[in-house]
Amino acid sequence: MATKRINLSFSLDREDDVKVYNILSAQKYKTDYVIKAVLSHIGGRDKGLDKEMIKQVVKEAIKECGEIILENKEKENNSCDQHELPDDIFNMFDNL
Repeated sequence: MATKRINLSFSLDREDDVKVYNILSAQKYKTDYVIKAVLSHIGGRDKGLDKEMIKQVVKEAIKECGEIILENKEKENNSCDQHELPDDIFNMFDNL
């Protein structure tokens, strides 16, 4: 079995470096911890949208819907198009 080594350096002048250094220093099995952290991070990106991104998209959709409704109110009553967000948008949070 071949083993490869990577040397990491942390600048204690940078806040993020100090945080990561302290986290890694506290780990008994550093290699296992780094492997799991990296794979988890990469795996999270591969899954697509995270919860925060979904929240942002829904907020933008609601905002756009509000603007559409305001624009429609300014039109004559007969030419008003009703745009509503489907209930599925709100139900999707139950599946997260």
